[in-house]
Amino acid sequence: MGLWVGLVLGIAVGVALIVGFTRFENPRAARRRQLAVTVASFSKMTIEDSRKLLPADLYPSWVVFSSQQKVFGYL
Repeated sequence: MGLWVGLVLGIAVGVALIVGFTRFENPRAARRRQLAVTVASFSKMTIEDSRKLLPADLYPSWVVFSSQQKVFGYL
């Protein structure tokens, strides 16, 4: 009798762990997808876009988006 109770409890705990892990990972995966979209949008940002986001006094003078920097950034 103890074997069957242990078997049923073991299966129930195993299923509960799987369901709990799945429910925990779904919101985390959604946050990671949103972060990936944000990072992808930053990679497409032009110098005009960055000037719209940053005020002139905070815009660093050393930031230059030359085509050579973009080419070497993908290598």
